Amino acid sequence: MAGGGGRHNLRTRRLSGHSRQKIEEIRADVNITPLVDVVLVLLIIFMVVIPLMARGREVPLPRTSHHSERPDALQPVLAVDPYGDVWFDTEKVGPCCEDKAIIERLGTLVQRAWDTAKNKDGVGKVYLKIAGEIPYGKVYPLIIAVNQDMNVDSIDLATAELKEE
Repeated sequence: MAGGGGRHNLRTRRLSGHSRQKIEEIRADVNITPLVDVVLVLLIIFMVVIPLMARGREVPLPRTSHHSERPDALQPVLAVDPYGDVWFDTEKVGPCCEDKAIIERLGTLVQRAWDTAKNKDGVGKVYLKIAGEIPYGKVYPLIIAVNQDMNVDSIDLATAELKEE
């Protein structure tokens, strides 16, 4: 047996005595399992992060068609919900708007937020989110108190964008 044909048979035999299995043909199928894994992880990340991105108490805002394009300065957020309660960020402070103790508490919270601000562009500014159902006359004392008592440079009023159909 010239050419080493006998040795070839020895190499293809394993210790178990079985011959090596033939390699299957290359499959051109797309394995979507990693894609599904990545998409599910991204979905979970977005589901966790999106609620954390919202600032302040969510209230139904009045709809307008013109909005500022300025970037968010991360100023303190004051909100008045449809029930007339005032919120600082996500903390309920009390009923709106003529109680001096509530105005003083809001002033303390706003000043503390300015003192610990990460973005110094937001210092001296306040972001007001007022529910659309609240009459202007009811929140007027709050706006005046924020302007005069809290030594604010600017008040930004939040509105929801009016979608044209």
